[in-house]
Amino acid sequence: MSANIGVWMVSLVGGFIMERLTTSPVLVTMASAMSPLGGVLTVVIAGAAADSRDRREMLLAAKVLLTASVAFLAVVAATGVLTPATLLMGLAGMGVANGMSSPSWWTTVASLVPSDLVPVAFSIDSFQWNIGQVVGPVLGGTVLHGAGTTAFFALCSAVMLPLVGFLGLWRGRADVRLSTRGGTATESLLGAVSSGWRYFSNTPGLRSIAARTALYVTPAVALGALLPLFAARYLHTSAFGYGLVLAVSGAGAMLAALSLPRLQGRLHLDAIVAAATVANMAAVIALVIWPARWTAVPVLFVTGAAWVWATVAFIIAARQVTPEWVQTRALSLFYVVLQAPFVLGGIGFGIIDSFVPLRGTLLIAAAAFVPGIVLVPRFGLPVVDRSSLQLVANPALSIGEHVRLEDGPVLVLAEYRLAMEDVEDFLSAMADLRIVRRRLGATRWGVFQDVTEPAKFVETFLVPSWRGYLLQRAHYTKADTEVEARAFAFHRGPGEPTFTRLVHPETVEAARARSAWRREMLRLWRPGAS
Repeated sequence: MSANIGVWMVSLVGGFIMERLTTSPVLVTMASAMSPLGGVLTVVIAGAAADSRDRREMLLAAKVLLTASVAFLAVVAATGVLTPATLLMGLAGMGVANGMSSPSWWTTVASLVPSDLVPVAFSIDSFQWNIGQVVGPVLGGTVLHGAGTTAFFALCSAVMLPLVGFLGLWRGRADVRLSTRGGTATESLLGAVSSGWRYFSNTPGLRSIAARTALYVTPAVALGALLPLFAARYLHTSAFGYGLVLAVSGAGAMLAALSLPRLQGRLHLDAIVAAATVANMAAVIALVIWPARWTAVPVLFVTGAAWVWATVAFIIAARQVTPEWVQTRALSLFYVVLQAPFVLGGIGFGIIDSFVPLRGTLLIAAAAFVPGIVLVPRFGLPVVDRSSLQLVANPALSIGEHVRLEDGPVLVLAEYRLAMEDVEDFLSAMADLRIVRRRLGATRWGVFQDVTEPAKFVETFLVPSWRGYLLQRAHYTKADTEVEARAFAFHRGPGEPTFTRLVHPETVEAARARSAWRREMLRLWRPGAS
């Protein structure tokens, strides 16, 4: 919790400090956008590393970087070189650290409790996180007003140290997996990134969650990005007063976190997000109509509550539709969707404010909530039974000694014999099976009908390597095997469909072609190299 206080101190008061360093609306809004930008640039690699390596080590490295970034700001403030550029550098370092840790933290929180208590666990985690949103701005504003920026950043760095020490010692319970189990076909880091992206992009439920997240977050970030300018032009507060105003948002977020488990028990996640969207839009409109302190307090309370209701609902939904083996990677891509609007929306609204009055800019942000309400039927949040995402063991394959893990690509052929009246239903089932094959590693997929035997169909898919094919087989869930079984049920031949697995041969010609390509790449990068 102490680390959260430090993060909120810098994140929320950083914009206020930037407003004192420059009058540029773009630079002020960049203060809120720089941290998400750093996270977006690193979170995918970090998620893959956490899934294929060790989550605790990723969390520890992230918190060390977080503390070091704030310590850097303390040093530049003490030496008199705190400028908009150095402030943005420190905030970017904090963003990189947050991007490294957030997906691993979400996955770890979910793994510490039974599946039926996961929403409660996320609500409690959100509650303790938002305690920092209440305490951080008040404490930060007080220190900044009374002791200056050097003491402010030094205190922020100091309160983060206990978490670094805890992660250095913690190993978790014996039954909680903090790192991926090893196997005969463990993934490389780049392979883990690729498989995470394939799973995310080929899962319709995750795509719907991503769309709804972007539709909500993009307009929601406007108020936070523009709040330092709003406070300077309309509220006329000191650093301490600004901290108090921000603490109201944290109080709303804490109340929302406490109420979310009960709401989820009574309402669908779609209804919770829709209510949060309407409430946020109405609050921003109220602030546009009555730009005063007495309006800002309830508005920030409502927007803080709406933010927690919506974003925690998105996290629960994203986690719910993702199996354990790829969860941190999928959540890292969800983090990109969650944070990218802070960068694009924050800077974008700052640019708009350069040409449009501040209240007009906020009105544009309020109008931008409308698509998130209208498109609820199009991008509904899925609800999935987690038991269907348990991995299902596949029988071992008998292969020749000439096949190695690195060999590939691998072409898999599955032969089906059908009754002609089942062709249309079979092709519909194969469309669902295509999604399964693609998200588990197939780079190409197709189904073909024999030109001489119309009842004979061949399914084909390509996997980059034998290692990748073994990983694909190891990652089938109960739901995936049910999709496969529906397609197999149309087979009228003896037993199950016949599978043929072909590996591209390692020939002298192939080796020469690779060598020529590598020489050409080396020549392009280093002119004169042979």
